[in-house]
Amino acid sequence: MKITPRNITKIKHFAKHCMKELGVKGPIKLILSKNQTGQPTAGYYDPYNHIIFVAVRNRAMADVMRTIAHELTHCRQKEKGIEFPHDDNGLQPYEDEANTMSGRLVRFYGRKHRYIYEDLIAENLKRFIIPRIRF
Repeated sequence: MKITPRNITKIKHFAKHCMKELGVKGPIKLILSKNQTGQPTAGYYDPYNHIIFVAVRNRAMADVMRTIAHELTHCRQKEKGIEFPHDDNGLQPYEDEANTMSGRLVRFYGRKHRYIYEDLIAENLKRFIIPRIRF
């Protein structure tokens, strides 16, 4: 996904939709970056500063939106008073909820706003395709 004024408008609309659906009160700062997050993930939520950081380079719009919805689910969890554990096993139920909600939010939003899949049409996918890998 390219960071353009048009795409930023789409992202803002989607984020507001998610905040409403999830009941996130905010305020939340969303940072879109061409660079990696510095974490072993495409996005993360900083619960202490209420910042969501999302890497967008070489990613489809729908995938970026899924990451935003995932991290906004963590925002809502925090607003409900959840203190996130620091171990993977303790954190897993919250990750599972965020994965479930982000999938739902993107799927139903995409049914009404088909443009989130525009960069997935065959012509646009050529920039993502790598040589075939044989197994």
